[in-house]
Amino acid sequence: MVINPIPERVGGRKPLRLPVPPNGGVVNRDASDFMIQEYNQIAAAFFGLSNQVNDWFKTYVTLVGLPLTLLAAAIRFGGESGNRLVSLDSLPDVVSGLLVLVALLGLFVVLSIVNMRMEMILYARTINAVRRYFGEQGRLPARGKNAGKLADFLILPTSDSKPPFFEPWKALFWQVSAVGLVDGIVLAVAVLSLFGLSWCASMLVGVGYVSLHVIVYRLIAGQRERDWTLRFREDLSPSNF
Repeated sequence: MVINPIPERVGGRKPLRLPVPPNGGVVNRDASDFMIQEYNQIAAAFFGLSNQVNDWFKTYVTLVGLPLTLLAAAIRFGGESGNRLVSLDSLPDVVSGLLVLVALLGLFVVLSIVNMRMEMILYARTINAVRRYFGEQGRLPARGKNAGKLADFLILPTSDSKPPFFEPWKALFWQVSAVGLVDGIVLAVAVLSLFGLSWCASMLVGVGYVSLHVIVYRLIAGQRERDWTLRFREDLSPSNF
């Protein structure tokens, strides 16, 4: 018995085509389709997080401006007499408390931008793996005289060990250091006024708080690096990273 094929049109309408069952269909015609989609999605997420890091840094700059303005106003007008200036070691408790609050918020900002940077590095390493997939596909036997040459044109890394989670002397390191420096100065002034410490002791507190910001960054990055399962240590070809 011969089964007639489905006609192109039935009664002037296109025939109804049922969806392919999930267990019987093919999600991607080729693994390369999935890799390309993965690359596009991860790249978009990477740049989205980059914008969030910049927004958080800008928010901190705005946040720290308010208590510094109050500090300047207190020094200028806050004395018992209108002609006497308030010194840094005798600020109003409200102003000193705000300075401590800003210093603590600064540390939380550092935690946020560091964790976002960790996610960005995860995405960057994923993109490296996608790049490596296409580089290795070019090494497989294929038609054409350019088979096996793709890896020679890959300028960016194809190893999932790059970039490192801890990046000394690069953008995030300087952002963390800048926030830590401002927080350290703010906290030093606050404890000088609140607890009556000497200038030397207050500066030691500030230096310790600056160091805490960098140490927190180093610890988080180190933990991420230890938890990472390395798959491709070496690049397919020398990269310019």
